[in-house]
Amino acid sequence: MGPLQANFYVVFETGSGAAAVIDPGGDPEKILAAVSRAGVKIDAIFISHGHGDHLGAAPELAQASGTPIYGSAEVKEMLAEPGRHILFPGMPEVAPARVDRVLSGGENIAVGGMEVRAIATPGHSPGSLTYFAAGSLFCGDLLFHGSVGRTDLPGGSFEELAASVKKLMLAYPPETAVFPGHGNATTLGEEKEHNLFLTELEW
Repeated sequence: MGPLQANFYVVFETGSGAAAVIDPGGDPEKILAAVSRAGVKIDAIFISHGHGDHLGAAPELAQASGTPIYGSAEVKEMLAEPGRHILFPGMPEVAPARVDRVLSGGENIAVGGMEVRAIATPGHSPGSLTYFAAGSLFCGDLLFHGSVGRTDLPGGSFEELAASVKKLMLAYPPETAVFPGHGNATTLGEEKEHNLFLTELEW
């Protein structure tokens, strides 16, 4: 979604139709249409980090569905005054919104009968979170297929990013699916074995 073509995800429980939307970065009307086609109901909006291409549609979705927004203190600050946190010129404006629950990592949030676990994974940005749901990791811009998130933006740190990736790889089995904020899905094992940005990490 949006001009930077960020991925958004809908994770839902087949029985109840309770759904979590992760990183609605833009084009709220397309997201609402996709949710409607799937026949599910948005019960929570989760934001991985405070960059506009991952949360641009969150205010509209929250208003349309009456759904709470979850994110880090970084996300809370960005959505409170989005005009002060524009990373790139020409990006669409983001409406102000409230983060209903601030997460720091370690929280488990029930969405219907599903559980979504928030994991602190700083590096791409100080407040980056990864969400574990439905046996998969939704990691924002932490880890990509064959690459990693950039760390040259304000608050970025490659050392922190590498430590966050390593933490996930030690905590979850190699076959765990990884759904990144841009590009194709992958697995932890695939990236540990073949990601050139991670070859110097000590395991």
